[in-house]
Amino acid sequence: MKPLLVSVNAMFDQGAHGGKGLSASERQKFAACQERARREYAVSGIRFDVRITEGAYLRTQTYSEIPEQFLVKGRINVFVTETLRLDVDNNRTGGASIGPWRSAPGRVGSRFYKTFLGVREAVEGTLAHEYAHHFTLDTDGRSSTKGNVWADLRNDYWLWRQRSGVVILEFRACAKSEWALEV
Repeated sequence: MKPLLVSVNAMFDQGAHGGKGLSASERQKFAACQERARREYAVSGIRFDVRITEGAYLRTQTYSEIPEQFLVKGRINVFVTETLRLDVDNNRTGGASIGPWRSAPGRVGSRFYKTFLGVREAVEGTLAHEYAHHFTLDTDGRSSTKGNVWADLRNDYWLWRQRSGVVILEFRACAKSEWALEV
């Protein structure tokens, strides 16, 4: 099995804490979450290429939005902040993932794959869980609330099995995604 390299653009919220940005401990919590994801997904042959984008912030008018100048096409864009607004994380899990979507009346489309991580509520496995949504193609734009609940349960089960040393081939469904490369 060839290793699969996943490209990630990690953005630390410069707007957190009244414009002071994330604290050292919050950055360390992200690093711990990313390290856990690295260890867990190595079992299934998945590696990460993480690049950091400084200065990013969340625009919060009627909904939370990352300005496009911080987003990178061909990468999973991970926005790391202190806590997520309810429009992104209404269950207070500390994470959410979405993929590209088309424009619709009253809604501007997006070309990017995004994960939001609120380090206050997130646990060490939250980022690995959010990556699973991208890896299993849950973020391809065709999900429903019912489908997302099923995907959460399925992905948590597969993550549990992977932590036990079982290769999960379903996590490699993303091999043809713009942010994944077999090496």
